[in-house]
Parts: sequence; C-alpha cells; structure tokens
Amino acid sequence: MNKTFMVKVVFSAHKRKTVPVAGYRPHIVMDDDKHREYLGVEFYDIEVDGFDKDGYAMCLCIYENVDYQKIQTGKTFAVMEGGNKGGKGTVLNI
Repeated sequence: MNKTFMVKVVFSAHKRKTVPVAGYRPHIVMDDDKHREYLGVEFYDIEVDGFDKDGYAMCLCIYENVDYQKIQTGKTFAVMEGGNKGGKGTVLNI
C-alpha cells in the first residue's frame, strides 16, 4: 500500500505561473534532511485558492523503491521543481 499524507502548503508566485492542480508531481525535500534527498510525490487533492496563501493537499508517495520515512507529522519541507523551490509546506498527518 502506498503512503498518503496531508499537508499545509504555500506555493510561491515568484516561481510558478499557475497554482498546481490534482495530479501535480513535484519532489519534496524535508527541511531537516542534511542530504537534501528529493522525494517524489503526487498531490492528488489540492485546496489552494492562490499564491502565497495557506492551502491544503493530500499527497501520495509514488515510488516503490524510495524510503519515505523522513516524511513525518509536524515536519516542514520545500516543494521542488527541478532546482527551483516552488513552495513550502508542513506535514499535518500520515
């Protein structure tokens, strides 16, 4: 079974042209990860009304052979699109 989790997220107007929709597949990097490992996820349910505003999303860990244990309730992360930080968030529950 794939791991799912809920996040509070803010997308930056300075890095994106449109607000993401369901099916958005960025990477996230946990803020406390000294190795800066990119973790592939899918945002499959997004409630965001605009840029630079708090929104909420449900996420799915999409790769079978990736260790997603770094994703824990209360941890913060960067939303990465390649080398660009497109947003930030907090894991609310798993």
